[in-house]
Amino acid sequence: MPLVSVLLPVYNDSKTIAQSIRSILGQTFRDFELIIVDDGSSDNTPQIVGSFEDPRIHLIANKHNLGLAPTLNRALGVASGDYIARQDADDIALPHRLEKQFVFLRSHLDVAMVGSRAIVIDEQGLEKGFWDYPPVDDIDIKWNLLFRNPFIHSSVMMRRVVLDRTGLYTEDPVIFRAFVEDYELWSRINDVAKSANFEEPLVKYRVSAKSASSRTFAEQLRQLRSISQRNICHLLCWDRIDPICWQGLERFLYHPLQQQLDLTSAEVNCTLDFLTTIHETFCSKYGLSKREAATHRRGVFWPWGRHALALSYRRNGRRDVACRFSLFAGGAKLVAKALRPA
Repeated sequence: MPLVSVLLPVYNDSKTIAQSIRSILGQTFRDFELIIVDDGSSDNTPQIVGSFEDPRIHLIANKHNLGLAPTLNRALGVASGDYIARQDADDIALPHRLEKQFVFLRSHLDVAMVGSRAIVIDEQGLEKGFWDYPPVDDIDIKWNLLFRNPFIHSSVMMRRVVLDRTGLYTEDPVIFRAFVEDYELWSRINDVAKSANFEEPLVKYRVSAKSASSRTFAEQLRQLRSISQRNICHLLCWDRIDPICWQGLERFLYHPLQQQLDLTSAEVNCTLDFLTTIHETFCSKYGLSKREAATHRRGVFWPWGRHALALSYRRNGRRDVACRFSLFAGGAKLVAKALRPA
């Protein structure tokens, strides 16, 4: 049996699928199977896949379009590898990707999944920059999972055994139709295991205005925030978050500086206290030492504090003067906490 199973779902990807397949077949690591599941394509994607004569390729066809999560779960149902790697039909794996991730997981037995940063390419495959966002260390990944998805889906390799503990991709249509099934699964995995990201890029990630995730951006954003809220509730052992606290968190963390914050002074204070509670609980849950907690506090409170101070210099909607004063005082308090020694 192969050591690694690469899952490649396809749906009307005739323009990019050949390049994606070639990037996997050309890997320096050779002990893998490539499971391609066609999700009811209406173009010539199946013919292009069928033109590759390689015994490591297994092509499965859905009778009709199921969506990404059910298609991935079908691939997992036939995967035989101890390690599962993801590949998207419009992305490109760099030649050493599988080898580096396999060696990493073999030598880090406490890590269940590993991703990487990426080179961003456009629709024509031209390199447009380097995506250096995804954090690399387990604690930073767990922190980021509270607010956003810290993995590039097509860069991930994970141990099959962790899926036996957490379950597969959710088939809740509200989640997977918004293309956030990966964020939901990573949240479950990181609740029971450690993870990492390679600092170097191992994939080329294609950005297209015509992609499915781009077309569903508004719903995707709603579902991302819903999973974030669930993750924060799980951390705090709460059943729900006070709507005022959540509204304040969303507006404080995500709104552009040029837009009005539109919070009252009391809502600003509630929001900043809520963020502090999240951080303190996080440090306690994961057993950070005083020195580790101080380092993490600097990395979190410093940008939050500077953001609050920046917002205090702009008009902020309701009860503007009081709101801006609270932002200034709260921002200064966060900066002071960031600079506090261990």
